[in-house]
Amino acid sequence: MSTASKPDWAHGRARWELDRRPAEVLLIGSQVAFGSVGMNGVLPMLSGVRVVPLPTIVLSNLPHYPSVHATPLPAEWLAGSIRDLEALGALDEIDSVCTGYFASPEQVHAVADALEPLLARRPDLRVLVDPTLGDSDVGMYTDPAVAPALRERMLPLATGVVPNGFELGLLSGADASADAEAAARGLLGPRTEWIVISGGAATGGPTLVDVVVTREDATRLEHPLIPTTVKGTGDAFAGAVLAELRRGAAVTDAVDAAAVAVRSLLA
Repeated sequence: MSTASKPDWAHGRARWELDRRPAEVLLIGSQVAFGSVGMNGVLPMLSGVRVVPLPTIVLSNLPHYPSVHATPLPAEWLAGSIRDLEALGALDEIDSVCTGYFASPEQVHAVADALEPLLARRPDLRVLVDPTLGDSDVGMYTDPAVAPALRERMLPLATGVVPNGFELGLLSGADASADAEAAARGLLGPRTEWIVISGGAATGGPTLVDVVVTREDATRLEHPLIPTTVKGTGDAFAGAVLAELRRGAAVTDAVDAAAVAVRSLLA
């Protein structure tokens, strides 16, 4: 294509952008100034990848500290920003979308509304949903109404979902501890190929278990347990899984490699 025939957005990039590489991943989630959670946990696992980070909330630091300042981004801002990216041609370049923390159900609806026509046009686009809702040690850390919004709007769009056990229970409305595989399989949507239940402790042993659930079977992957109270391991895990999938790995191999990567960070 000649320079004269390129759309206006291409002329703008050539004129104004220092980094002119095509966009590869649209990343949607929380942004902290200090800390390794949210998008700060995902981005290092996607080193070398052209990521477009779109924040749902901006925080000074984790809310566990004595003080924190946090500003959720309006759903209208998210929707408008995605339209801007589409106008730039960035959404025609990406091969993956990764979503994490949502501060409100309105944000979920705004993102789903934007992704639905994109997926209709690009059905092979990979969508990884990390349903960042809470954990067993701290409970919920977002609006409880986000869980049903994710279940109704985002899970049907997902290629893969990476909940922890606590989040699986919230999404399924079932006792995930009784039959986690059945709870996960019940969440498989029309596009969903797999669900990874991350970070469950194996009964009677010092191991951590990730379970890869598909419509046909379930695979348990066990790894040595490293006791820790740090936050952000789930974000790093999701980022590492996505990195491996983008390299062409099968999902079980991607999960296995991601668990090794997170253990390396902890060690």
